[in-house]
Amino acid sequence: MIPQETIEQVRQAVDIVQIMGEYLKLKKRGSRYLALCPFHTEKTPSFSISPEKQLYYCFGCGKGGTVFTFLMEHEGMSYVEAIKYLANKVNIPIKEDHSSDYKREQNEKIYFANQAALEFFQKQLHSSRYKHILNDYLITKRGITKEIIDEFSIGLAGEDWDGLIKFTSSKDLSPKDLFDCNLAIYSEKNNSYFDRFRHRLMIPIFNLSQKPIAFGGRTLKKGEPAKYINSPESSIYIKGNVLYNLNLAKDHIKKAGSAIITEGYFDVISLWQAGIKNVVSSSGTAFTLQQARLLARFAENVYLFFDADSAGRKAAIRSVDALYDAGLDVKIIKADKGEDPDSLVQSKGSDYIYDLIHNSLDYITFRVKEEQLKSDGVISEKKLVEEFKAIWNKINNKEIRESFIFQTQNILGIDIIAIQKKDSSYSKNEQVNVNNNIQFNKVETGLLSLLFNNPGTIDSIIEQVSPDDFESKELSRLYSAIINQYKTLGVVNAGALIDTVRDQGFISLITKIASEEWEPDVVDQESQSHMKMFHKKKLERIREKLKKDLAKAEAEGNIEEAENILAELKKQGL
Repeated sequence: MIPQETIEQVRQAVDIVQIMGEYLKLKKRGSRYLALCPFHTEKTPSFSISPEKQLYYCFGCGKGGTVFTFLMEHEGMSYVEAIKYLANKVNIPIKEDHSSDYKREQNEKIYFANQAALEFFQKQLHSSRYKHILNDYLITKRGITKEIIDEFSIGLAGEDWDGLIKFTSSKDLSPKDLFDCNLAIYSEKNNSYFDRFRHRLMIPIFNLSQKPIAFGGRTLKKGEPAKYINSPESSIYIKGNVLYNLNLAKDHIKKAGSAIITEGYFDVISLWQAGIKNVVSSSGTAFTLQQARLLARFAENVYLFFDADSAGRKAAIRSVDALYDAGLDVKIIKADKGEDPDSLVQSKGSDYIYDLIHNSLDYITFRVKEEQLKSDGVISEKKLVEEFKAIWNKINNKEIRESFIFQTQNILGIDIIAIQKKDSSYSKNEQVNVNNNIQFNKVETGLLSLLFNNPGTIDSIIEQVSPDDFESKELSRLYSAIINQYKTLGVVNAGALIDTVRDQGFISLITKIASEEWEPDVVDQESQSHMKMFHKKKLERIREKLKKDLAKAEAEGNIEEAENILAELKKQGL
């Protein structure tokens, strides 16, 4: 058995477009990719891949699923073989064991401990003892509003050695539990435990399911050598797979088609407060390929907005190969000398930042200009070519690699290597054929599609809708599966749900419904509208059934039954 967290790690690290591009000739159309379906003969592409949702669906034959199911269907792999094959591609070690139940319990304990710590840190920040930090430092000095402090769940670790340990004792968490969850440290000298974080601003890091998985702690003590202390990695937190603020920013990134990448937490928070919300942070490290592929699900372009010092430039250089490899177009926002995004927002405002974004440079042009400045107008071609060559050698996608080389040649004005001509043939007919063999109630499919796209409404929907309320048995089955996934794992995720199913017809149904696109601005409104229509359709079905039953009772002369049905019609307001 492969642990579930490993499967999820593989799922997040793998890019479905890159994998399926090894088997199919893909053409980008808007936010999706189209190809001729490998499962049936066709002349017009109807096979669609969604990078954001990591799903594929053929509107011609109805086949659909995840990258796992594609390898199972197309290559004849078993589920475990597909996981191992993909894990090897993204360098994730697979250790099979039979302790998944124990590990799931351990993960739940870490989530619970982090949530308890988050509660404690927020209480500390808003306590009378530390109100000077809230008012004088965060609000006055850093200019962060109370609303933003709450939105980002910023908290405080106080000066006590065991404040968190004492607080969580009432929640049945022992000091050893906090140690296991990376929230406490053990002292062999004193044979005792103490809080990992002390006298620091605490910035929680959330996963895409809005669960706290780690913390970043900024020191409040002058002269402290470690300005930031971050949670160690754990089974739920692998730094190279996580982007700070993606949980809040993903819809804004999708709408803008681009993401701004910064180095620090407060860079993100300041830009967000200024209204620039398509922003995430790499938390001070170079981008990994896993992070880049995760971001590529929501964005097509990225802007690297790092500090103006040499460390910032080096961070940009260390990141670009992964970003290009993930299919992202890379631009550089150049900060003023001695400034970072946070300080620029504070001193010059959002309009100035928008100007910087507008005047951003593609990465190659940026590096050429940097070398020109350093060499007084003489470009060190050899140095730049070697630098660019190191980047394109790491880009696995052939088309992206050749585009990078072509752009390098144009900007430098030299012939680096011969470039193979790209096949520019494509179908002029961009329409896709929709398989209408099976018809479902559009209101019911719409409601389920909105659940996948707007899982925040599920608690409200569960209260009002039962699986028995669906007209279709298959949609009722899907709704039950969604509820079970949510109650078991706390998330609604189509890909993870598909990978628990072996019925290809049901997989296709899930994929088709989950693949429907909804504009982020209207999902809440559409969810409410579909709930109203769903109830209306349900009442119409009840009324029609009662009318048929009434006609039957009257025809049979069953007066008592007829009276009961009339009473029920009246009770239902029908």
